[in-house]
Amino acid sequence: MDCWTVLQLADDADERTIKRTYARLLKSCRPDDDAEGFQRLREAYEQALNSARWRAENDDEDAHVIEAPVAELAHADRNERTESFDVRPVSPAPFDPPAEQTRAQALINGLGAHNLDERWEQAQHQLCADAFQAALLRHCFDAPGERASIAAWAVQHLEWLTPWQRVSMSPWQHETLSGERLQAYRQALQEQLEQKAEREFVNQLKAYNQQPWLRVFDLQQQWQRIVLQLLHDSTWSVPLFERVCQTFGWDDQKGVHPEPAWMWRTLVERCEQQSFYDNLLEKAQNGPRNALDTLAARLLLTPMSTTEQHRLTSQFGADQWNACQQLSEKLAWRYPSLLERLPQPDVFFWRKFLPRPVTQKSWARVWGGLAIATCLASIHLKKSPVPVELVMFMLLTFLPATVAIRATQAWAAFTSCLRVADLWLSERVLPKRVNPRQYWLVLRHGVPQVGMLWMFGFVLGLMGMLTYLGMILIHLFSHRRMGEVDESFNAKWPWISGLHWSYWSPWQLVFLVVMVVVTLACQLYLPGFPLTRLIESRL
Repeated sequence: MDCWTVLQLADDADERTIKRTYARLLKSCRPDDDAEGFQRLREAYEQALNSARWRAENDDEDAHVIEAPVAELAHADRNERTESFDVRPVSPAPFDPPAEQTRAQALINGLGAHNLDERWEQAQHQLCADAFQAALLRHCFDAPGERASIAAWAVQHLEWLTPWQRVSMSPWQHETLSGERLQAYRQALQEQLEQKAEREFVNQLKAYNQQPWLRVFDLQQQWQRIVLQLLHDSTWSVPLFERVCQTFGWDDQKGVHPEPAWMWRTLVERCEQQSFYDNLLEKAQNGPRNALDTLAARLLLTPMSTTEQHRLTSQFGADQWNACQQLSEKLAWRYPSLLERLPQPDVFFWRKFLPRPVTQKSWARVWGGLAIATCLASIHLKKSPVPVELVMFMLLTFLPATVAIRATQAWAAFTSCLRVADLWLSERVLPKRVNPRQYWLVLRHGVPQVGMLWMFGFVLGLMGMLTYLGMILIHLFSHRRMGEVDESFNAKWPWISGLHWSYWSPWQLVFLVVMVVVTLACQLYLPGFPLTRLIESRL
């Protein structure tokens, strides 16, 4: 094998190209791993370097060709020249190819994938192995349809595409054959991934990776990029990705990974995401029955009807709801691509099953509203109320406010048993833009609000109903508040914390003042206005 074949270079390569190629090949042929191959590479490098230097020195000495002037030939003795030279046309002698090439070409005729081993044995027996390889290489490009099978056989039996091949290839031929081989390997691995044959995929990958020609540094880097792209475009399990990393020696902790780095990072995150999902699914199916994370995983990952979801969440406490909140936030913000694999597209769907208790703030607001309504009604009845009577009226509002809150609490407990029907009705009655998270329910909230509306109408007539309705609507559609919640005030005065100014919208305050003025005006200047004198007519 000549030096140019070992270095995979043309015989006219310059000194710079030889040095660069030697440095590249030296990465895949180290003296510790392959002493014989290193010695062969070193000898080829020195021989090629000497040849290139000799050629560069001799190129400077140009040969001078001296042509006889036409004038001297015209004055020469034509007779003597005619007698001494034969001017008849000269025909070139026929060229007979060497016998070795003739025998090799004869073996190429009728060659196919079925008889490659037989023809190679005949070439070795007839002492034309090198000529046969050269003819085989030409046949690969003369018959493209047979190139894949021939190249696969030659890579395995003739060490093609390695530094030790005996046939001389041009860079274009080498790149073409290696590129087609890599794409064929990729196609075979892709078919196994599509068939979910992951064990066969790993075994085939290891077999490919152990081939000598893929141990060349440049080809190995190209092969790793191809496998990386294949994994990026396919679906696989976490164990398969770990086996691939072991095969190539990839380790994210050590910073050993293929290029491009963004694609590698995508696969690592995808692997972490898949591990998280598999662990979550295992908890949902086989985790401890009453564990917090198990209940949250079962609620979010198990396909269930609304009735089954309500049955599961009916016994949830604060800890269980917190676990659902944490898991939902993790899925939504850290692993958003997993949401499409969940039974519910909205990962916070469980909020519609949250309990809606009647708080102390609600009690304070009902009492405050009834106190204002009672004061307005007393002004109309007594014309000039004294402070003692106002205090009595305000104290009297404790009783109806307490009754209203207790009734609302009983109604909340009763409608919790009708949560599925209430959700179904609310979904069809309330628009999504008004109730995007399905917090407001027709039965749970609608009936108590109608009762409160009737109560304020009973005290102040039409003006009272409009005032209460307007305050509720502003609360729903205006999210601006006059200040921040003072937690110390709530802890110190829990029974009247609902009246704290920070809970109210500025528009509610303006609306309330306007409606109080309008109500007083109707009572004083429009005594015949029907629904502002409802209490008086009843009394």
